[in-house]
Amino acid sequence: MKKMEIKTPYYEDLTRISNSNIGLFIKKGPRYLGDTLKGIQEGLKASYLDKGSMIHMYILQKDEFWDNYEILTFETPSSKQQLQFAESYVDSVELDEDKRVLSAYQTSYSTKGKSDDKSLSEGLELRNKLDDYIKYLQIERTSNKKVISFSDLNQLKTIETNIRAHKKANELLYEQPSTCEVYSEFHINWDFVRPNWSVACKSLIDRFVVDHTNKKITLIDLKTTVDVHNFEKSIEEYDYVRQLAFYSLALESYFEVELDLVFSDYTIEYYIVAVQNNGTNNVRVLKFSHEDIDKKYQIIHDALREIEWHITTDQWDHSKIYYTGDGSETYKPAC
Repeated sequence: MKKMEIKTPYYEDLTRISNSNIGLFIKKGPRYLGDTLKGIQEGLKASYLDKGSMIHMYILQKDEFWDNYEILTFETPSSKQQLQFAESYVDSVELDEDKRVLSAYQTSYSTKGKSDDKSLSEGLELRNKLDDYIKYLQIERTSNKKVISFSDLNQLKTIETNIRAHKKANELLYEQPSTCEVYSEFHINWDFVRPNWSVACKSLIDRFVVDHTNKKITLIDLKTTVDVHNFEKSIEEYDYVRQLAFYSLALESYFEVELDLVFSDYTIEYYIVAVQNNGTNNVRVLKFSHEDIDKKYQIIHDALREIEWHITTDQWDHSKIYYTGDGSETYKPAC
């Protein structure tokens, strides 16, 4: 299947509504979402939960992983002061080496009662000790690569081993039949269209698998968590089921509008592969019924309807009902 021609990267596009935006709107209100869409309030960035992003790319896009990550082959600073010294030294625009070292040292360490000569001597010693790390920082400033440690790499390998050892996770992420089409980190720009109103939306789907022969779609979301045994709590807290429903709507639009295929001709299965991001890196797979997903469509509809009103009127300080009514809001018990 063809990928969409998309000019603006997913996390940089503030003109379209994502599932995360819906979550912000529901949990934090219109003002917070409005500020996010205007770039005033920081929303989710590509760097959000870097460890989770690292695991996602290693598992879902290993061919691209080494284009984006590099193993750290030297010792890192052993304290916050050493780290601050190295960063201050690299970021300095001072041309005189001694002044550069002294300034970095005085920024990072308490020098009360210590002469400049003594501080400079200790700073030069520290600069030599951290020479390899400083050289790395100087390169990193001009590179898009992220550095990981051997410990990180070992954890990634453990996670992959655990996924392959889990019969369902292995099937979903590694052992799909060759007749199936597999898509990872798939960016879809789409429109939620209803009579008399619509909202421009965007989705970045971890993975979906299409079996055109048997008319079947498998939608898979990879999640990292600190407590995989109680992952159901995270599902409820972050409403991951709503996210799957939102992805389903994105796929429907993509199939119907971009591919000219009848989406309803396909059956669809929904899964989350949950990975513990610490300790033993255990893996669980949770399957969701169509009833689970269907319950979320109305929530998405209602949220997008209100968001569309705020976008159209550019009134974000209060809820829609505040502006259209007498200023009071009907009490709704929290779930």
